[in-house]
Amino acid sequence: MAVALWLLVGCAALPSPDRGPESIAQELERALERAERGGFAGQLLVMHGQEVLLMRGYGRRRAGQPEPLDETAVMPLASLTKPFTASAVLALAAEGRLGLDEPIGRHLPGLAEHWANIPIEHFLTHTAGLPAEIVNRAWPGQPRFEPVQRDAFLRRLDHFQPDHLPGERFNYSNVGYNLLAVLIETLAEESWEEFLTGSLLATAGVSEIGLMRPAWNPDRLVSGRHGPNSSGHWLDQPMLDDGAGWHLRGAGDLLATPAGMASWWRAVRREIWLSQPWLAIWLTAQVDEPDGSQYGYGWHFRDSPMGPVLGHTGQALDFTSVLAWYREMDLMVYINSGDGRFRADWFLGE
Repeated sequence: MAVALWLLVGCAALPSPDRGPESIAQELERALERAERGGFAGQLLVMHGQEVLLMRGYGRRRAGQPEPLDETAVMPLASLTKPFTASAVLALAAEGRLGLDEPIGRHLPGLAEHWANIPIEHFLTHTAGLPAEIVNRAWPGQPRFEPVQRDAFLRRLDHFQPDHLPGERFNYSNVGYNLLAVLIETLAEESWEEFLTGSLLATAGVSEIGLMRPAWNPDRLVSGRHGPNSSGHWLDQPMLDDGAGWHLRGAGDLLATPAGMASWWRAVRREIWLSQPWLAIWLTAQVDEPDGSQYGYGWHFRDSPMGPVLGHTGQALDFTSVLAWYREMDLMVYINSGDGRFRADWFLGE
């Protein structure tokens, strides 16, 4: 059904390198307008350098309700959270509080030895040999939204062994980024979100990104849906007092508005998000992925008809997100979809 709908609404002709940034933004806008007529609900942000070319929403905030989903609505980033988590680890490295080549157990006493001896960089690059997820089959809800406490998460992790030597191969793992959130909280002596919003976002002049600390007005939260069937918004899901449970924290817990993402991207491009050389390290590929692309510290790297592109996708419940930075054009595209029938990355048309 999703494929049929996509064929009906058409795709963007983004891969043509001869098109200028404004032309690409207009083509994406038309593609999402066509999708909106087929039921799409979501947001689009296009930036050239630090300039916003387009920022708008489509559809309705809740299925069957009249409130428009505009640029002020709040949507989940899902796994697009990972670049934020990775940059938080690099910010701690920049302060001399950790070394990427240090074993993670140096900072996490009590971690099982088979995980404790693995260098931090392998958790950042999904090469530590961790499972993709830890699923509690007794939990009746969505597995990643189980409000599992940190100690329980670590005890569960102890039951797993690395499935390969550190650095031997890439295996995408949400668990690794959950464990990086443990590392961040331990070194920062505050919650992952407190560190993110205080030490990183606020310092860079960025707002409108976070889970609970922005104290989002519930009317701004977008509910996911698959056609007419609603799956609720992010904060409808079970949470701990200080944030998401540990199957989600650091790997996919953040919410944002397009304005928040635009402000953050300006901080990245102004080189104030991370100090050098850490910003360059964060934006550099580190390991090969099985499909021929590469992964770095929270970013995928691949080639496209428009040249090298850096970015990430996210998917949870009925939401999908994508950020793609076409480096030769300095063009950043961010799309978030709240309808499970439309994957956000489809609109890139690659």
